Amino acid sequence: MFERFKKVTAPKSNKKPSYLSVDIGTEYIKCAIFIRVGNEVEIIGYSRTKQKSSAMYAAFILDITEVVDNLDKAIGEAVGMAQTYFETHYALPKDMIIGIAGESVQGVNILVNVERENPDMEISDKEIEQIIQKVKKHTFESTKEDLAEELGIPSTQLMEIDSYINSVYIDGTRVLNAVGYKGSELVYRVFSTFAPRVHIDTINQIAKHLGVNILKIVVEPYAIALGLNDMRRNDANGIIIDIGGGTTDVAIVKNGDIMGTKMFAIGGRVFTRRIEKDQGITYEEAEEKKINFINGKLTQTEGTEIKRGFENDIKIWASGVEVALEEFEDVGEYPPTIYLCGGGALLPQIQEELISYPWMQSLNFKKYPKVNFIFPNAIRNVTDKTKKATMPIDVAPLALARMILE
Repeated sequence: MFERFKKVTAPKSNKKPSYLSVDIGTEYIKCAIFIRVGNEVEIIGYSRTKQKSSAMYAAFILDITEVVDNLDKAIGEAVGMAQTYFETHYALPKDMIIGIAGESVQGVNILVNVERENPDMEISDKEIEQIIQKVKKHTFESTKEDLAEELGIPSTQLMEIDSYINSVYIDGTRVLNAVGYKGSELVYRVFSTFAPRVHIDTINQIAKHLGVNILKIVVEPYAIALGLNDMRRNDANGIIIDIGGGTTDVAIVKNGDIMGTKMFAIGGRVFTRRIEKDQGITYEEAEEKKINFINGKLTQTEGTEIKRGFENDIKIWASGVEVALEEFEDVGEYPPTIYLCGGGALLPQIQEELISYPWMQSLNFKKYPKVNFIFPNAIRNVTDKTKKATMPIDVAPLALARMILE
């Protein structure tokens, strides 16, 4: 592991732990090395490594060897950046929080009503754990069967990734953490995520090749929604859209609760392929031209030509967002703000289409939503000591790192 940085001092037993957070994207692998300082996370190493176009498809790993090599390189670069920490007080990272995304990854919200026999007794961690176990025992099988049918796979091939309690209503009052409270009637919002077994097995294989332990596998839009500043307030509402190279991930927050996550297989790579096809150039040349277009470095004629080529793809992408939003249950009125992140979010036509799309004619919006970008400094309890994670593409690995606090 980390062959490129053998010169780093070997970890000693008295050193404090450091950790990895990893976002294996279709276009880029993003890797952060972080430490926990009280109730804060500090990023001490960060890297972004380009993937080969054949390594991934729609957030699914096709070439494990290629991805492992790229990830090893990314970790090595991040370790080199954090070298002074490892020479003094911290050990090399052995544990990893890794993100998961893609069209086959499903996040569902499960409501659980509980009448407590002893309302004067304080709620304990053990009681909450028992509630989750009851949910898994009585609800998960039917949930898995519904999701498996939707995905077109046997329910035996669908695995739970994780389950979190989003919030608890105690006798009608919402709290984020019920431990220590008293009450008779509880309503739990349990957020559970599922993915095909092959998806989870692939991630486990990567961890094994690297010689690291997986602390958590986290659905990325969930981590972003949970980490975004002010999104846990009782009056917080928003639609979060993370546009990667191969997929677009959508989450909805209503009144501080994460209602679920949806994904569909259209991302920034579609627009690169459009340039590749229209101009008869290689994929790598098309990607470079797309980036130059985003940064305003093309001539007016070139920019106009590319913009015209994107028109139909942009409309199809926006329709995908509409379908994803429509699939959320019990939303009622949709939130008035859309938050954008991910590498694909920087394409100018994305924001323009979201602003001009006829949302009020198609879904229950009371007004046209505002569209804002998410930058890494919007993730609470996280400080980037490297100053390298600065763009919307860098949001997910910082949000994943923050999950160690949950």
